[in-house]
Amino acid sequence: MAKTKKKKFSARQQKYKQNILMGMSKYNAAKAAGYSEATARSHTKQLDERVAMPDVLEQQGLTDQILTQKLMQLMNATKVIGYLHQYKKVEKGGVEKIQPDEVVSNEFIDIPDWTARAKGLEIALKLKGLLKDKVDHQVDVKYTQMARITIEQKPMELDLGDLPDSIKKRMK
Repeated sequence: MAKTKKKKFSARQQKYKQNILMGMSKYNAAKAAGYSEATARSHTKQLDERVAMPDVLEQQGLTDQILTQKLMQLMNATKVIGYLHQYKKVEKGGVEKIQPDEVVSNEFIDIPDWTARAKGLEIALKLKGLLKDKVDHQVDVKYTQMARITIEQKPMELDLGDLPDSIKKRMK
């Protein structure tokens, strides 16, 4: 009987795997596991392959068939609402408004759960690679471009503050 060789994972790889199983996005899972910004942003596919995430998901019972069935249930989701009667027939003929303490719902209907269906569609598009998560690109601006502005033929001096001399020379 041949023994299967068990892979050894680093602490960061194990933490990444745990974060994914807890439902974090790949980016957030990588960042929380201690990976660099560059790895979290653009190398999660390679990281998934290294930690064998498809195998882990299969072992947890999330086969492609099960995932597809659950996705279809989500895309056809409904919710039950009760129809509240606000008026009642009266003995003299006609209708009158029901008092708040008299309101009773005895009719229930299924309606589409559009929020759940939209989420299902979003997941399906992501699985097909047709929709990407928004990536937050933060930019740290240290200097802004300043120029001399002329108003009514009179030059206006702008305070350049403590900009480096090399930048001040270029602006004159």
